[in-house]
Amino acid sequence: MKLGPFRVDRQGLLSPADPARFPQFAVRWRDRLVQARMAQPVLEDHCRGILAVSTKVGRVPSTSGSSAHSRVALLRQMQLLPRRMPPGWQLRLTPDHCVTVETQIALALPISAVALVTHISFFLLSLSPYLDVLDADGIGLTAGSDRI
Repeated sequence: MKLGPFRVDRQGLLSPADPARFPQFAVRWRDRLVQARMAQPVLEDHCRGILAVSTKVGRVPSTSGSSAHSRVALLRQMQLLPRRMPPGWQLRLTPDHCVTVETQIALALPISAVALVTHISFFLLSLSPYLDVLDADGIGLTAGSDRI
């Protein structure tokens, strides 16, 4: 049977209904929008999938609106954090001074809804300490951005 972007088998396991368009969804965690998208690995192994997860964690404050000390501390923390993050996680600074965290999680397809939610929940819980560090160093959230 088909349920939205998923095909559901007799055991209740999910797989993408259309191999050309993979399902995606978003959740809000600690006032940040976390986007997840299922994808097929390059090898197109129909038993393997990828859950690409990304979130904008905030913005580096501009030089005009913050103290130079807090900006320098945040940029220094951004140099140190990737070494402490789990393998495969990436911390990126975009040209508009947004800071994002991205990773890809390997999935066995088809997958149960419980397993899918477990993967995203594990990511969210693992992300929390890094958000604590960045928030303490003054990363700013843009009010009203990334609404779901």
